[in-house]
Amino acid sequence: MPALNFVLSFITSTAFIWLPIVLGIVFWRSYTGYKREIYINEKLDYDMLEINIPKDVFKSPKAMELVIEVLHHLGGGAMSWKNRFWDGAVLYPSSLEIVSIEGSIYFFIRCSKKLTALVKSTLYSQFPNAEINEVDDYTKYVPDYTQNEDSWSLYGADFKLARDNFIPIKTYVDYELDSAVGKLDENQKIDPITPMLEFLGTLRAGEQIWIQFVIRADPFNSWREDANKKIQDIMGRGKPISDDEPFQTVKLTYAEQEMVKSIERNLSKPGFECVIRGLYLAKKENENPGVKGFFKGPIFRPYGSQYLNGIKKNTDTTYDWVWEDITGMRYPALKRSFFNDYINRAGFYNNSFFKKNTPPVLFTSEELATLFHIPGRVSETVSLERIDATKSEAPGNLPT
Repeated sequence: MPALNFVLSFITSTAFIWLPIVLGIVFWRSYTGYKREIYINEKLDYDMLEINIPKDVFKSPKAMELVIEVLHHLGGGAMSWKNRFWDGAVLYPSSLEIVSIEGSIYFFIRCSKKLTALVKSTLYSQFPNAEINEVDDYTKYVPDYTQNEDSWSLYGADFKLARDNFIPIKTYVDYELDSAVGKLDENQKIDPITPMLEFLGTLRAGEQIWIQFVIRADPFNSWREDANKKIQDIMGRGKPISDDEPFQTVKLTYAEQEMVKSIERNLSKPGFECVIRGLYLAKKENENPGVKGFFKGPIFRPYGSQYLNGIKKNTDTTYDWVWEDITGMRYPALKRSFFNDYINRAGFYNNSFFKKNTPPVLFTSEELATLFHIPGRVSETVSLERIDATKSEAPGNLPT
């Protein structure tokens, strides 16, 4: 008890020091969160663009990379510290989404209305035979999971990089899709997105999978400095080929050569902070428990390399041990949170004191174009609907 009394006495006697600091932090966070909320509600308005894929696509994912670079938007006043901290200005986030609704696959880009015209014109410039339609948010056509937990099942997961942010994943350049254009038949190409699309096409009635990449520009991220330090570190570790050479030549392993080459290529690209999130939704009677395994391993495996980086599951809505959710309340609440975060495209601007943002990963436009692009005929997934070269009406089974 004397020890407890001493601690309490110390806390109260020093309150004039720490209490103003604590109250100041609470006030500042409350104020900036309030201003940010006002800015987001009043200034940010979005369009959902659905890409109807043409039958024949002979371009590499480089074409989609040009589209994604348009989303590297630094407007809105967020580059000024005054506007950012005093007025609540934020960088405009966008979202790249691949969706399977009962086996029918759709590609969506969600972006600020201020960028819609530029995104559409860039898409048409690269894919003249595609159709870009402004559609309603497909998440509206599923009953609110938070109110329908008894009739719907949900599994959610978010993802992180296996190694440091500045180390690239395996991209379309590594798969030589950029150099294969005009040289190989479609069935000779290897496109890392095709295993995902093939799986998404196997969903049955009452099942849906939603995958999203919520992105924003990277001006406040230090990944470029970290990348340059890594290159210097690798080059400094190399051993001279021989002692009698006038200039010491660094001898790197194959893995080090590949890493340096990929990092240097990445440094020339626009960077994006990214939150990766996926959901599996199904009516109770249609749930397939095996789908969860897709999220736990194979979903992003083609983008990994033992020499470079990889994408792996971070957290999900399941638990391995009973004591992780003794009350039975933790994981149902986590499922509701995953659902709300997905439909709100959350990830960067959370104003809650009690909930932390998911740490974003870092991708360049090249990496994002590898993860999200219009596949050529190398993907013959039956449920990946393609339109004729002449423009036609939108597919009849598109949610409206």
